[in-house]
Amino acid sequence: MPGERILETLQKIATAVHRLDQLAEDLRELRTTVTARLERLEGQLADVRERLARLEASRDADRAQMQADLARFGAEVERAELRLRRLLQARAEQTTLPDQDTGGK
Repeated sequence: MPGERILETLQKIATAVHRLDQLAEDLRELRTTVTARLERLEGQLADVRERLARLEASRDADRAQMQADLARFGAEVERAELRLRRLLQARAEQTTLPDQDTGGK
């Protein structure tokens, strides 16, 4: 019976169309979810990039501060060495002066 077969075919087509509609709806929901997650990840990535930039700037500032401290320390060491040399020279001169005084009398 051709009428029954047409009806069965139409029913199969309707079932397939209904299933396609469900799949399309599922796909839309999935797309919405993926889009939201991607936007969230993009925001998190931007935050990480900002934190990284701040950390790099902080590291550079710390490095510059350490270099300045090291340079100051080096200058202090040089000044201390000069003072120590002068002090040792002055003591050496003081110990040689009395010898010269006694040698001259």
